[in-house]
Amino acid sequence: MRSIEERFGAGNFDDAGDAIVAALRDVYDQAERCAVDFSFDTVHANPWFHALVVAIDPLPELAHAGFLARLTEIGLQPEGL
Repeated sequence: MRSIEERFGAGNFDDAGDAIVAALRDVYDQAERCAVDFSFDTVHANPWFHALVVAIDPLPELAHAGFLARLTEIGLQPEGL
């Protein structure tokens, strides 16, 4: 979550979520058919390890690769894949 706050500002997870959905739409022409779920993983006592968890319906391989590349381009390096 710290990298999101560095990119979008403190506590600004809404804009990060919008950017993630926009990245999905950039690479997948059927993005509106995908279920996207956001949650926070804050179980670890150390905030360094807190994460915004994004769950998306399975994507075709080409769209998946493009989505990950697009996230990296906009400064949202995916972790824990």
